[in-house]
Amino acid sequence: MTGPLYALGAFGASLLVQTLNLWLFPFYAGPPPRLPPEQVGLALAVGRLSNSLSDLLVARWSDAVSTPWGRRRPFLLGGSPILAASFLLVWVPPPHGADLYLATVLAAFFGLFAAVVNPYLALLGDLPSTSSARVAAAAWQAAGNLAGTAVAYGLSGPLHLRFGYPAMAAAFAVVATVCLWACAASVREPLGDAPRVPLSAALRLLACSRPLQAYLAGLGLSWVGLGMVSLVLVFAVTVLMGLPTARVPSVLLVALGSTAACLPLVAAWGRRSGAQAALEACLWLAAVFLPAVSLVGRLPGAPHVLGYGLVVLAGLPLAALYVLPNAILAQLAARYGLPATHFGVQGLVLNLSNAAAATAVGFLLRLGYAPGHDLGLRLVPACAAALVVAGLWAFRRLRHS
Repeated sequence: MTGPLYALGAFGASLLVQTLNLWLFPFYAGPPPRLPPEQVGLALAVGRLSNSLSDLLVARWSDAVSTPWGRRRPFLLGGSPILAASFLLVWVPPPHGADLYLATVLAAFFGLFAAVVNPYLALLGDLPSTSSARVAAAAWQAAGNLAGTAVAYGLSGPLHLRFGYPAMAAAFAVVATVCLWACAASVREPLGDAPRVPLSAALRLLACSRPLQAYLAGLGLSWVGLGMVSLVLVFAVTVLMGLPTARVPSVLLVALGSTAACLPLVAAWGRRSGAQAALEACLWLAAVFLPAVSLVGRLPGAPHVLGYGLVVLAGLPLAALYVLPNAILAQLAARYGLPATHFGVQGLVLNLSNAAAATAVGFLLRLGYAPGHDLGLRLVPACAAALVVAGLWAFRRLRHS
């Protein structure tokens, strides 16, 4: 598996999902509002629940199927254009019935997202390699993920402001499809018979793994908190930092630049000290600085200066989340030979976490997310910090299992 070509798959998937995460609430909740924020949050939760169900079904299918093109590649080739089409539909709502429409297209998008990304990630578990080699492969995947996020953050705003949301979505859909197809055409899957383990038996096997239980509990709790923050990034920049919407891409690109600078450090740290220990340390940093986000604009000094400082500090924990969790899971998956099922279970947990995050954000924003009336927005990072601490407590169980 060639690292740069494998990274193209992460680039395409990240470009779509990060653009959706960034602009879904601003597009639908206004101004002008198409839907109340709680309805947007619930629709997003429906989409994430669809992803959860699809993750398990696709994981079992991907682990068991056997084709001349491999177990994973057919999902990338066949699912990518349909995934891109569903992404485009998100940004062309009808004049009436937008709530039902949004829930339906998000369910389709995230279900298809699982059908493409789960087999893609399972290639990490297929590697017959050492833990350090998996960290290196995960670092390439993280680099592609980060590059896709950078393009989403840097270009989505200018594109939709000049050409409109549908045109922006169409351009990104084409780019994502090409990248996912290029990845599928370039990877070389290991040959061998697919394990014939029923889904129920595979899930029972995984349920008995105490390290896996601790890992999923820790990552899930942390993901709820960090997912909540990602959904309000635009409001954090425009309301808490007091910057115009046109400055959102520049702030987000600073965060991505800091994250990119930290990627080699995190990868080396994970190879030397172990992915688990490095991830814990980076999440502790996130738990410390997240409450400060709630105080931007309330502390002495210019709000945008404090905001930029926190954005730079976010680079290390973000880099850790891009690289280390998949490396940890790939190592756990190597014990049982069911990599897609492991990533499917992780997908189930993360999508339940994302659904919880979207629902929580939708209802918290009812308490205010506008200048002078921003209590709900300020509560989001404070709640996120508490959830990250709870996740770290769960991770401790993995270290001692």
